[in-house]
Amino acid sequence: MELVFQIGILVIVIGAIGMSLRPKYHVKNKRELGVRFASPIYSDEKGTKLLVAPKLQLQGKPDYIFETWFSKKKVPLEIKSGILKEDEPHIGDVYQLAAYFLIIEEVYGKRPPYGKLVYANKTFKIKNTFKIRKQLDQTLIQMRNMLEGNSRLQAEPSFIKCKNCICKMTVCEFNKGDY
Repeated sequence: MELVFQIGILVIVIGAIGMSLRPKYHVKNKRELGVRFASPIYSDEKGTKLLVAPKLQLQGKPDYIFETWFSKKKVPLEIKSGILKEDEPHIGDVYQLAAYFLIIEEVYGKRPPYGKLVYANKTFKIKNTFKIRKQLDQTLIQMRNMLEGNSRLQAEPSFIKCKNCICKMTVCEFNKGDY
């Protein structure tokens, strides 16, 4: 009996480790618009009102919000025109979707379980996790501090990043034509 109990605990621990190592998004190598078993309840069209979350001091207009038919969950969908070569979404796009998670939660009173980022050639299903929300919160704090003049981010020069930068030979203190 004790051996069965120990095996059961081992299975639970291995399962928990496996769940924590899983990526927090799923990628499909195709453009997939829409959400299964859901209908659009909001779209960013001319005349659509801005979604405002005053408690969070956030506002935005996701491209679409879908509501699932049975559980009435809200799922934001953001469409990007770019083509991705890698199998990871741009971090800025993930943060934009995470901001929509927070806005939808405040406006509609329901936490979205996930959202979708749709690029021209790939679709990512991004889970609404504590980690993504925490990263967004830290980024928002940095942005607000910069706007208030309380913080200045330090640039880290890099040949790879600087060679095609729009700030090259203009406002960047590190790139005066050296690269």
